[in-house]
Amino acid sequence: MNYYTPLFALTLGTLTAADFQLDYNAHLNMTFGQASTDEAALATHAHDPNDEFTIQGLELNFSARYGDHIAGLVSYNTFLDSDNKIDGEFEEAFLKLEELPAGFELRGGRFLNRVTSQNNQHLHSWNFVDANLITTRFLGDEGLISNSAEVSYRLPIQHDSLLSISFGDAIAHDEHEHHDGDHDDHDDHGDHDDHDEEETVEGEGALLTDDILTARLKGIYQHTDFHQFIYGLSYLQGKNAYKKSGRIMGGDLTYLWRENGIEQGGKHLRASFEPIYRDFDYVNEDGDLSGSANEWGIHSSLGWGFKENWELGFRYDYLQGVDEPIEELEERHRSTAALTRSLQYNDSLSGHVRLQYNRDWIDGQGPEDAVWLQFQIDLGSGGEVR
Repeated sequence: MNYYTPLFALTLGTLTAADFQLDYNAHLNMTFGQASTDEAALATHAHDPNDEFTIQGLELNFSARYGDHIAGLVSYNTFLDSDNKIDGEFEEAFLKLEELPAGFELRGGRFLNRVTSQNNQHLHSWNFVDANLITTRFLGDEGLISNSAEVSYRLPIQHDSLLSISFGDAIAHDEHEHHDGDHDDHDDHGDHDDHDEEETVEGEGALLTDDILTARLKGIYQHTDFHQFIYGLSYLQGKNAYKKSGRIMGGDLTYLWRENGIEQGGKHLRASFEPIYRDFDYVNEDGDLSGSANEWGIHSSLGWGFKENWELGFRYDYLQGVDEPIEELEERHRSTAALTRSLQYNDSLSGHVRLQYNRDWIDGQGPEDAVWLQFQIDLGSGGEVR
């Protein structure tokens, strides 16, 4: 007869104590590479490679659960900025009430909002070395991270489907300067003198900052054990940095085929397509230039798992761009090819090695090339609260 019940247990990646459980994970991303121009000039996300050697991030994630209904997450990311100095930031820190009656969930604090297909994914879960272009152009150089309250509802339909609505303000990021100022490499200084005499508006002001309402419907339809469809619809509105109104809307669809169905291993095919559109009002600092503008973009990708632990990926992104008087919202194309080798040592230690090639076309510049070799190390085995 067992007269002793342990109050807590500690294993690599998990700490449990009665009804309390703490999972902790660490993810390190390092990238080596070179571009045909200044590497930082091609980066759009704060954690994109910005030099010949980059520590994109050392992510520390702590997920806590108490009982069946209370959960939370704290996520901190440390990285090298464009000046090769160590920087860091709390990306997420929220509490969540889950599995509430009628299929509701509540979440509050700082989090990566559930909008578009990539915004609420941490760096370690990206399918490519760098972020897709629509995430940074439409949501910001770290995506949309906000101090918000969110309510989610699981729709009473046969397949898994979640509707999430949030309201809050985007956090004010530190000035990482991961690619600012690099345009001097391509622009003639005399042109800047001309711009000083013209009435222009900085494109970065189109990003939503305050009173942001977001809504996302995401569903997973398991057609058979071998064929899965993931669909999403996103909508955002709020005030931008011009203190004017802005709206963003988009949809995404992913098809996934797995050779072994719900079993692990085997070949796989993943295809995604995501269009996005926004319109916004603007005004310059003096208040004598105002108007409205719009643009659209697409993200598409293909991943072919041709062999156990090997994936060949392709990506094409497009940004329409916005004409004058708005600056720095150029038309841009980017094509990508990537080869990823996943590594799994045990349940607590894994990672990957990824070789990637990018070709960028930016309006006003010629085509630019970049090659990256990324190493990722993942430590920990607990699940992450989302």
